[in-house]
Amino acid sequence: MDLAMAQRLVDRRKAAGLSQEALAAQLGVSRQAVSKWERSESSPDTDNLIALAALYGVSLDELLYGEAMASADDEAQNSNAGTKASDKAEEAEASAEHADCSDKPLVDISLARGIHVIDPNKGKEVHVGWSGIHVANERKGEEVHVGPGGLHIDTLEDDGHSVHINDDGTVTIDGETFSSWKEAYDKLDHHGKHFHTKVGRTWNKFPFPALVALAYLVLGIVYGTWATGLFLVFLIPVYYALGDFIDQRHLSKLIDVVYSVSAEAWFLYMWLCLEQPHPAWVILITIPVVKALMRWCRKQWKHRKQ
Repeated sequence: MDLAMAQRLVDRRKAAGLSQEALAAQLGVSRQAVSKWERSESSPDTDNLIALAALYGVSLDELLYGEAMASADDEAQNSNAGTKASDKAEEAEASAEHADCSDKPLVDISLARGIHVIDPNKGKEVHVGWSGIHVANERKGEEVHVGPGGLHIDTLEDDGHSVHINDDGTVTIDGETFSSWKEAYDKLDHHGKHFHTKVGRTWNKFPFPALVALAYLVLGIVYGTWATGLFLVFLIPVYYALGDFIDQRHLSKLIDVVYSVSAEAWFLYMWLCLEQPHPAWVILITIPVVKALMRWCRKQWKHRKQ
């Protein structure tokens, strides 16, 4: 979907006084799907296009191409030139007003729609109305909604989480509902990571860093390898990355961590042990490349799942 159509979807939604979540509820889709349409990352299917056109009171041509609006202006010109001239003047005045305020937050206050503030420069909007309080950052894909249905927090970031506090007292985190915050705390770690298997939970709860520290002391005392024994520290992130792979099958994260740690350990070995930092330092340049590639792979997989 091109950027022009994405912008038309944004303009139509805001003109209707709807938040992304409110529009998603009316269409029966997720808020993330609406956000992707408006950021030109994906296109609504035919059924959703028809529903959007009916909701906004426009034709499909006008929604897709903006042609119906131009045709309507031509018909108005043929039927009533005076009316068209008046409309042109009002449109020019509105455009001039918008141009003057393009770098300032836009404010709309209505008894029916509530208070709506949009900052086009920062991609942020705040809506306070009868349905509750809605705050969104479209550039980061973050959204918070407080209303009769409870508290809803969503993010499209790669490692972000979705948190909903339901009106029955339950808590929904990343699509899974817990009876209370205590249950969620018991099943999640302090990063909000959920363990899908008992093996994964046991693996990640094991005090592996303490084992590494003990091994370092034993090797240092028995063999005197205090310096080279420090390389055991690199096993800690690999251990937890392997646990994450066992629990959630995130191969891209495993490759990301293992490659980065291996590259750093190899460079330090070449530098400190063999005194050959050149050209070993070249491998450090490849780390951000691999990280970016793995991050792209995770986003593509996440978009396919949605």
